[in-house]
Amino acid sequence: MIPKNTKYVPLGVDIDFNTAASNLSDSINMKNYHDALFLIQLADIGTASPVLLVYSGATNAACTSALAFKYRFGGAAAGSANCDVFGDWTDCAATGLELTHGTYDNYLLQVYVDGADMDIANAEEWLTLDFTDPGGATGQAIVIAALTPRYSSGTEVTALV
Repeated sequence: MIPKNTKYVPLGVDIDFNTAASNLSDSINMKNYHDALFLIQLADIGTASPVLLVYSGATNAACTSALAFKYRFGGAAAGSANCDVFGDWTDCAATGLELTHGTYDNYLLQVYVDGADMDIANAEEWLTLDFTDPGGATGQAIVIAALTPRYSSGTEVTALV
């Protein structure tokens, strides 16, 4: 049984890094959530290294304010011993995290965003991940978010549009 104090939201299946210069996940409306923990399975990163950015915006898919976040990688590629053992949390500036090809191929990445870090003063309650292509990046990501609700309720509501 999944506890009611966490909401799981699929945000991207097969986000292809070389589809465009900017490859967005689905956006989450964070007005009912304290924080978001993204589980990002990286696959087949090659040629160039995409950069992961986290944005808040006033509408769905708006990437207005780049946010700092925390991250950590699994200890090995998926299917290997220690792939589910994570290192310490590392702070990442709003300039983003380079997903180094040849290093993090097939790794699980955790990204943590505190809702208090979003630009709520400007009504930016939507949260979006952006996998940017510096030119020639290849690979994919599958993204699932684990959200902490602000209010306990027996009723499930969507965090998407």
